[in-house]
Amino acid sequence: MTLQANSLSPDRAGPPPGLAAAEEMFANVLRDFIGELCLVDGGVLIGWIRGQHHGNIADVVASSAELFFKDSVLTYADGADVCLDFGRSMQVVLDMEFAARPLTVFFKLVLNEMFAGVAIQRIVAEDAAALCLDGFAHALNCARVGHA
Repeated sequence: MTLQANSLSPDRAGPPPGLAAAEEMFANVLRDFIGELCLVDGGVLIGWIRGQHHGNIADVVASSAELFFKDSVLTYADGADVCLDFGRSMQVVLDMEFAARPLTVFFKLVLNEMFAGVAIQRIVAEDAAALCLDGFAHALNCARVGHA
């Protein structure tokens, strides 16, 4: 059975209960990966996004993730956007997927000149236990390199 939670759609009044806590937990787990990814030259990354060189982005994401997560847990989902509005900070948004049994998290990784953050779009789980915060935390920790 596949359960879906936190499917954020424009018609929803606000985030589902617990989403902020899950996003904070998720961002903390991804912190080292995000730091590694931010070592990529911003101009190069923007060029790849604008040129739709999704393979290059996927390779950089995979090499940044391999230091911290088991193979193929954290992947680029072939979607990205760049916001270069005059007078505002540059912002890069990458569509990402975190797949570790018993759940898959679809999210956006937002990289700005001033901050980095995650916005969970949807969580798909094999069972309801993975959707509670404790189950979510356990699945995230089991996906890390060095965890049995």
